[in-house]
Amino acid sequence: MSRIESQSEPREFDRTTRILHWLSAFVVAAVFALALSVQFATSGQGATTIIQLHRSLGVTVWALMLGRLVWRQYSRLPEWSAGIPREMKIAARGSEYALYTLMLAQPILGLLETNAHGERINLFFLGQLPALIGTDRPLARQLLAMHQAVGFTLLGLIALHASAALYHHFWRRDDTLDAMLPRPIRRRATAVASRELPRP
Repeated sequence: MSRIESQSEPREFDRTTRILHWLSAFVVAAVFALALSVQFATSGQGATTIIQLHRSLGVTVWALMLGRLVWRQYSRLPEWSAGIPREMKIAARGSEYALYTLMLAQPILGLLETNAHGERINLFFLGQLPALIGTDRPLARQLLAMHQAVGFTLLGLIALHASAALYHHFWRRDDTLDAMLPRPIRRRATAVASRELPRP
């Protein structure tokens, strides 16, 4: 669903979209934190626990992103802030589509790599997910390389996404970031932006 342009519509995302967005952000941050913390595990059992949590949260990310895509078909997106150039809108849409695509692909790559390595995902230690493919160590190495490459690409896109939101909030002084913030936080963030930086 594309954004509307009418200025009569409210300049905020609906509550469900905001909850799914920030829940996704929290889970994705946890996924990356677990991936980076494996090397600091003090025992093999500790490393296994971290890896299984990483994999379980990866599956959670996939479910959340799928849910967000479904919800988008029923929600009404707010209009663009006034004065945003066409090129900036195109770039925003492109980065959004790229984030959705990679966040859906990344957990699948991780699942396939796990299976090809001869293992299965123990979903939050409640039970193992069925294997989608059989053991294939050479394929596992290729999938792991792809998984890592997509991970670094995602980190870059997330950093770009966050930087763009801060740019809109502190430099352009529009309500792009406000539209996704919970209302109490939105009021405080607006107050901080208005008193800390001069208008361009």
